[in-house]
Amino acid sequence: MRYIAIFLLLANIAYFVWLRLGASPVVVSVPTPARALLNSGLTLVSEYELQLEQRPALTCFTVSSFISVDDASSFIAEIGGIASDASVTLSGDPLSPQYRVFLPPASSRGIATITLDSLSESIAAAQMEIETYLITSGLLENGIALGVFSEQASAQNTQSRVLQLGYPAEIEEIPRSTGEIRVQLQVLEQEALENPAWLELTGDRTGLSIVENLCETIAQGTQFP
Repeated sequence: MRYIAIFLLLANIAYFVWLRLGASPVVVSVPTPARALLNSGLTLVSEYELQLEQRPALTCFTVSSFISVDDASSFIAEIGGIASDASVTLSGDPLSPQYRVFLPPASSRGIATITLDSLSESIAAAQMEIETYLITSGLLENGIALGVFSEQASAQNTQSRVLQLGYPAEIEEIPRSTGEIRVQLQVLEQEALENPAWLELTGDRTGLSIVENLCETIAQGTQFP
């Protein structure tokens, strides 16, 4: 009995030591959350093609042979929101620009005429030689022209003298080139089919030509490596 009691005592001591030192701790496995992919700014080819399919269909035109940049700009203003994008471009080699001096458009033809008469009297009283006339069409309609100059210094001199008379003269640079003046248009295909009347705007301008061309659909360089 004594040996049995000693054996049980030793067994209890060994079991106690094993519990304190030998047992491996239980580790609960916690799943690691998946890392989000970095947004590198790249677009997959399949995604880009899907984007193209979802875009509204566009029809592009080049309208050429405008008589002036003003005429081209006025054409863009007249077609209004029919074109989703429109811009004036010059073909050929660039030439030195010209500089137009003018008074901004008045709110009505009557006010513009009164301003022109008053300005003409002030110029005559100051013994200045400045050409003036009323602008009757285009983006500057009801404005007052004060001359077009090939040198910027001459335009600034005229502007300064008119400012001294109390009138808000402005200067506009007019780009020039050896080639044609063109308007590049992007028109929604639906507008081109349902509202063809916009093409009639070219009828009031002699010699204009309209060519339909491909719209640019090439992905930008940042979309693909």
